[in-house]
Amino acid sequence: LRKSMDSTSLRLFLLGLCNLLTVVCIDETMIISGLQNISFSDFEDCLQMECARDYGAKYIVTRNIADYEKSEIKAISPSDFLKGELMH
Repeated sequence: LRKSMDSTSLRLFLLGLCNLLTVVCIDETMIISGLQNISFSDFEDCLQMECARDYGAKYIVTRNIADYEKSEIKAISPSDFLKGELMH
């Protein structure tokens, strides 16, 4: 986003997202579980899955669905999310 908007616009955009989304905390247990989970090649992706599982999320919305092939939480694309595919 930094490439497409100035700092003030970016902050306002992110504040708007915070009104739509729930931000979950990462704790030591999630970090340890993520480090022990060898199903993911990317630690950050694994942490996202750990947070989604802890929160009870049904989906992870991402442009990189292939990164979540072994995820316990189904990954869907942003366009599918916006189309309402998660309702099916």
